Amino acid sequence: WYDLDHTPANVVLPGVQLSRRYVATPELHGQRVTHPGSAFDGGRSTFLTIYTLCEEPKATFTTMTAVREKLLAADRMFADEKKAVRDGDVYHIGYGVASPELDVTPDEVPFLCHSAVEVIFRRGNDDVGRWYREVFAPQSVAVAGVLGLVSFSSINRPGLDVDILLLEGDPAEATAARRKAVAHHPDAEVVLDGAFLLMEPLHYPWAQAIRDSSLPATVA
Repeated sequence: WYDLDHTPANVVLPGVQLSRRYVATPELHGQRVTHPGSAFDGGRSTFLTIYTLCEEPKATFTTMTAVREKLLAADRMFADEKKAVRDGDVYHIGYGVASPELDVTPDEVPFLCHSAVEVIFRRGNDDVGRWYREVFAPQSVAVAGVLGLVSFSSINRPGLDVDILLLEGDPAEATAARRKAVAHHPDAEVVLDGAFLLMEPLHYPWAQAIRDSSLPATVA
């Protein structure tokens, strides 16, 4: 449904540049660090969708919210009882940092090809945010398997920042190596630190492993 209905209905909208969808396998769930009670805790939030916007974000997002009614009217909406949006927001891009092995500009970093991401949701004061930009980001992209880091700030939840590390190779190994190389700031509240595989459209080789795992079998 995401590949054949939801994604094309959103990407066709003005202001929506591209869509990428990701999945956390049972192995990646096992490696995940979450804040207790968050939307990412307890085996929840297995799937992640990122829309890259190229016009005013809040206005574009408002247009995207109308897609649901459009799909409902066309009988193209996936049943509500079979899916749940655990967390959703609109973010301003802050900065991008590339691996020192790559000759790309900061503006190009969000568009680097990759096979997985490590996603970090965090809160902290201005000093903590500065540390993530000046220390965490450059040390992270120096780790093998980390191609770049893009940082965002929430529009609707002031103080919430998101770092997306673009990975290649085994995401569990790259995430473990990054954690070994540079830990989080002691004053940061980490809501989520976890990896997701980039999904190939219409190809779901990980699906049976999720069905066979101890992850929640329903969205309840």
